Amino acid sequence: MANKLLVCNLCNGEMQLYTGPRYSRKLGVFLVGVGIFLTLFWMGPVLGVPLFFIGLYMVGAKRQLWVCKECNTGIERIELKPEQTETVKKTKE
Repeated sequence: MANKLLVCNLCNGEMQLYTGPRYSRKLGVFLVGVGIFLTLFWMGPVLGVPLFFIGLYMVGAKRQLWVCKECNTGIERIELKPEQTETVKKTKE
């Protein structure tokens, strides 16, 4: 599949791989800051620590899309592992 050219369904243009952030990085940094701030007060273990880890996840999470060069249409990229495709074939037989 790596050598095959992906074609856009809308304009028949070439699709290219794009890797970008899944969530807003600004919101993730804000949550990390609020989490650190809240750990300084009595609410720290209850609100600060979870907000800190949620913010770290949001800053680092990535997603992969196929994007058309012509019309900028994006399609979520899903890859099947070879083990999964073999088990699907075996269950169909």
